[in-house]
Amino acid sequence: MDVFSHYAPFIQDYIYEHGWKSLRPIQVAAAEEIFNTDHNVLLSASTASGKTEAAFFPILSEIYNEPEDSVKVLYIAPLKALINDQYDRLIDLCTDVDIPVWRWHGDVAQTQKRKLLKHPSGILQITPESLESFMINKHMDIPHLFGGLKYIVVDELHSFLRSDRGGQTFCLIERLSKLANVNPRRIGLSATIGNLEDASKFLGAGSNRKTVTPRVQNEPQIWHLSMEHFYKTNPQASSRDFDPSQIEPKTDKAPELADPGIGYIFEHTRGKKCLVFTNSREECEAVCQELRAYCAYNHEPDRFIIHHGNLSPALRETAEAAMKDDDVYMTTCATATLELGIDIGKLESAFQIDAPFTVSGFLQRMGRTGRRGNPPEMHFV
Repeated sequence: MDVFSHYAPFIQDYIYEHGWKSLRPIQVAAAEEIFNTDHNVLLSASTASGKTEAAFFPILSEIYNEPEDSVKVLYIAPLKALINDQYDRLIDLCTDVDIPVWRWHGDVAQTQKRKLLKHPSGILQITPESLESFMINKHMDIPHLFGGLKYIVVDELHSFLRSDRGGQTFCLIERLSKLANVNPRRIGLSATIGNLEDASKFLGAGSNRKTVTPRVQNEPQIWHLSMEHFYKTNPQASSRDFDPSQIEPKTDKAPELADPGIGYIFEHTRGKKCLVFTNSREECEAVCQELRAYCAYNHEPDRFIIHHGNLSPALRETAEAAMKDDDVYMTTCATATLELGIDIGKLESAFQIDAPFTVSGFLQRMGRTGRRGNPPEMHFV
């Protein structure tokens, strides 16, 4: 099958304009399944392998000439930041055609939401919690809004597996399908699924469709990993196995600041675009404040920004915009809000303070780096 010839003209133009010489294996495999079957499709491939385009190139080609009488594609993602990132990518993809892209979560203005309710069409991006609120508050509008729904795309599917949130999300999908009297195909995306068979069953549960997982050979990756261990307490220093050579001396630039691990991060993020991951909002605030204190002590401009779920939308969106700006070399202290799927471009390194809670969390956090042809790089501190 010649996949490229099956794409809509505006998709073909997009590929030419961006200088793509060929499609990636996952994009070819996804197009063959979406164009030639009515199956649900689980797309599992490494980070930055082009899964978003693999799903949306054929989906947009399929709905290209559909009448604008309903939302055609429902995109469900676990994080607002991921929706905002994908919104920009889809807007860029649909610039030259009349396929609207809508967002619906707590940070979206009511004026935009009213426009969708008045003219349902195109692609709707939503979080599970906003979908539940939507189902409760707009119950009577479901048949009108989703009567022509063709596809449901579930991004970062692994984050929904084995969790109450995931079970609730798929219950909402079932309720929506019954209320709107539709049977949309489900497309799942993830880079960190261990058991593809179980994930396929989860994605297709209750849909009365077969679920397939195209198998593709990913290119081998080179990872750069560093483990930095700093001793800060006397019991460790007094143990018989203690090796004084392992102690990282305090930086002479900020001798009064106590944490040598933070000093290490400060020095190794200078002049770079980096992410510093912590495991809680409180720790994120503390780390960012201490890094800024190093800047003040050294009379350097502040080069640290912060991103977590308790911040206002304006602060989060400012941080997201700064990270995507190739000319801004700042480091962002973040929690899991920046863990999933976001393309930050020229991000050089990720730093993880202590261990992340899950293996998939580690892989996702490291996967924020290693794009644009560079190897993924993570420092554990």
